[in-house]
Amino acid sequence: MKDLDVVLVAAAMATAAVLIVIQLARLWRTAMLHKTIREAIIRDNPAAAELVAGIGDEQTPASTNDDRTGLVLIAIGLALLLFSALQNSQDALRQMGGASVFPIFVGIALLIRRYLAGKRERQA
Repeated sequence: MKDLDVVLVAAAMATAAVLIVIQLARLWRTAMLHKTIREAIIRDNPAAAELVAGIGDEQTPASTNDDRTGLVLIAIGLALLLFSALQNSQDALRQMGGASVFPIFVGIALLIRRYLAGKRERQA
């Protein structure tokens, strides 16, 4: 394997690991919330009704983190582009430059989506 291939595989594996950890943390948080509600219901705690009612309130719209996610994706794309430029290889610049376009465009699309959602909320 070439060095560039090793870097790309390591980056993909690191990304997958981060996504898995985030998803497991969400599942753990949800399981703890369910356990708390079950315990409150079993003990006939008056706070159980508030906990159950608060489940829907905790859900945030999907677009609230679009600006942060978009900026992070753009930063990742630019970091890939800068890394490939520092390699002093046309082949590396072409391959990693092409790979960096995807997160940059997705980040821009998320920022545009967030801007349009905010504009729509202000009109309503």
